[in-house]
Amino acid sequence: MALIPKITDVYVTLDITHPQTTVGLKNPAIFVKGDSENYKEYQTLDALEADYDATTSVYRKAQTIFDQADYPELVAVVTFAGDSPAPVPTSAPAPTNLKATPTDDGAVITADPVSADDGGDPNAIPASGTGKAAADYFYNNWEFAMLADYNQADALALADIIEHGGYDGKGFHIFFQQFDADNADDAAKFNGYSRTFCFYHTDSSEDYAAALAAQGANQDLIGQVSWKFVSDLIDVTPEALTASQIIALEKKGFILYVHKGNNNNQTDDKNVAGMYVDTVHGMDFVKSNVETNLQNTLNTAGKVPFDAKGLGMIDASLDGSMSTAYSQQIIATSLDTGKPMYHTHVPQLNEIRITDWVNRNLKGVKFDYTPSSAVNEVHVNGDVAEAV
Repeated sequence: MALIPKITDVYVTLDITHPQTTVGLKNPAIFVKGDSENYKEYQTLDALEADYDATTSVYRKAQTIFDQADYPELVAVVTFAGDSPAPVPTSAPAPTNLKATPTDDGAVITADPVSADDGGDPNAIPASGTGKAAADYFYNNWEFAMLADYNQADALALADIIEHGGYDGKGFHIFFQQFDADNADDAAKFNGYSRTFCFYHTDSSEDYAAALAAQGANQDLIGQVSWKFVSDLIDVTPEALTASQIIALEKKGFILYVHKGNNNNQTDDKNVAGMYVDTVHGMDFVKSNVETNLQNTLNTAGKVPFDAKGLGMIDASLDGSMSTAYSQQIIATSLDTGKPMYHTHVPQLNEIRITDWVNRNLKGVKFDYTPSSAVNEVHVNGDVAEAV
């Protein structure tokens, strides 16, 4: 994992303990190889064309993004330099969210505190390539990563930093990688990454994954979109493959763009690790929103006293963030009680160690929630009555 330092006073770390299932969280980032590392944002295709002409893969992807009916406020271009070293295997246990089979009681996502003292081993960050660029611009104004030009080493390094990066080493952002017949066999190498989604599109001249990232993220509030039914993408042609070919590709973990009913949309919105796009996107919203709201509480209060009143301010901010996530359908509703399925905990004064009080570190703040689900398939049984 790569512990990437961030200038903040609030540290939010998310764990998925029982798997099932803000700013910049709707913007795509195109990673392209260049002579030196750089980050730049473009709000229009004309602005981007000044740096990348119409013959480049960056322009083509950006054009597809801006062509969508619900296009993002900007496209970020991240230039990386040098080769991408292979991810270093970690001795830490594999994330529990890699299980693909949901359990009866569903998923629960928890947040435990991470200490600022944990923050940042520079040696854990790749020395060059996509991993280094992603780490250097990890907290910039983007969410969905994609490569301008596919290269297995670059893709794996990018997937790894997105999976394991951040100040807590638990990942952030989402990686969309498109494959075709020439590189489809590479997709199996990404099966262990819960934040990477692999798409297959026969026509390699069309940027299906880029179109989906643009349209899906910006269609509605985060959490209120089932990505399987993000429909009728512009500049993308539905597959003309046979049903058996599509099923074979699905079994390998690919998401495809097909015609169903009166629309064109996805065969699925889940990766091999068992994660849905909206679940991962919702996790990033919760983390970002909790961090931002708590940071603003510290910034604007003048002084948050380390007493019952101050702890109440922290509790109100945390609960407000979770309530917002619930209203956006990121958090599930209990079938038994009809109430939001989240819990928060701010320690009482008698639970706080004197050393933490003296050092002004509030530890032990926690929350957990169950992500919402969606109807992705409907199974109907019908009977035909005999005429009498």
